Amino acid sequence: MPDTPLLPRLRQDPAMPPLPARIVAFCQSPGSPLDRHIAMLIGQGIHVTIVPLRHVPLEWFDRYATSHDLALVDADFLGDKFAMIDFGMRLRRYSPGLPVIMLSSRVAASDRSTERMAFCDITLRLPADGDDVAAALPLAMENHAYWRDSRDAARAMPRA
Repeated sequence: MPDTPLLPRLRQDPAMPPLPARIVAFCQSPGSPLDRHIAMLIGQGIHVTIVPLRHVPLEWFDRYATSHDLALVDADFLGDKFAMIDFGMRLRRYSPGLPVIMLSSRVAASDRSTERMAFCDITLRLPADGDDVAAALPLAMENHAYWRDSRDAARAMPRA
């Protein structure tokens, strides 16, 4: 797959949040629908770690979660929609600093809003093209910052 021309343009746009430098991809390897996107990201100099696990042990979060800037999740690899939601909730609980992009052929449409922010920052319908994935990277970072701010504001202790 040729590199998407969008990533270099996003890198040069000062209005965009910085692109992630280190991505963790939860998918089977090889043979995932994310393979071509992972190759494109690596071609753009982004370090991608593939974790072929459906159930991530808590030790992974302790050791590795903070060493990544963003998670790409092949939600179809996880199982049904409930497995997708459970996986996202687990990422949110044990790694609240990690923005999450879920990709699935089972969703009706891509959702770049914060509608599903309880378990992910962006949902992309598969098959997604390279520009869809590239455009989702900075937006996921932005949506995640919003989720963190709203989460922190909801937990603020009242002042006397």
